[in-house]
Amino acid sequence: MTNPTTRVTGPFRITVEPIPTGVTLDVGAFVERVVHDVVAALLRDSSYGDRFDALLDMQPQDPHQPERSLPVEELVADLVAVAGTKLPVYGLQALALAGHIEQLAAPVVAALQAAEGGAAA
Repeated sequence: MTNPTTRVTGPFRITVEPIPTGVTLDVGAFVERVVHDVVAALLRDSSYGDRFDALLDMQPQDPHQPERSLPVEELVADLVAVAGTKLPVYGLQALALAGHIEQLAAPVVAALQAAEGGAAA
């Protein structure tokens, strides 16, 4: 059996680790890129900074004052759009990732199916 923390390479490293309910994909390199893209967007377009400042201004100053509704979701959606959401895994690396996930997840799925009498999805 291969090392359970074997990495899948390029363009972003992915580490696959088994957990009791399946596998985890550590996509730290991808998250670092996303954060970089968000910071770059904040530096490029002052409207993001202005909107964030407006969110800060809307925060209640008195801890006994009820919180007002903040347009956080709209700002997050716009920043996600500029950062991107795709985690590409190319060619043979896609097969390596799929094979590694299958190898780690198969025992978990078999155990779930056995526990549920074969009815696990």
